[in-house]
Amino acid sequence: MTPSLRTISTIAAAIAAVLSQAAAQEEQERNFHKRHIPHRPDRPSIREQVTQKHANRRLHLERHLSELKSTISEHTFGRKLLSDEDYNRHLKFVQGLHRKLAALEEKDPRIAQLEIEEEIELQDKMLQGEFLWDMERGELVLKDDLQV
Repeated sequence: MTPSLRTISTIAAAIAAVLSQAAAQEEQERNFHKRHIPHRPDRPSIREQVTQKHANRRLHLERHLSELKSTISEHTFGRKLLSDEDYNRHLKFVQGLHRKLAALEEKDPRIAQLEIEEEIELQDKMLQGEFLWDMERGELVLKDDLQV
């Protein structure tokens, strides 16, 4: 018994539909982190935002350090005096910023990339609603980690 032409075309159409659906799903998985925020398509993708944030971190720290040094020098020259408490706090903060900048310079690029990937995953989970507020802890936790 040979199948009719209509049966063969129906089977071929079904196979084509399954293959196109599989190809679409594969494409979606490939572009997983290239998605834009669903309610704000005009904004950069999650990957672009996180990568930009990590790239700007050094500039932000250096700018903050220069502002603090400027404030300390104004105090030292008597132009704009600070209280002893504020002056000591500023000095301590400058030391912390130097430490953070040194840590950034020593960081292995592979570790930095892993941190970026982890942050992208967490951002995506947050967009998908996989976090809940835990009243006892007072923080956001993954739904899987929340013990109900």
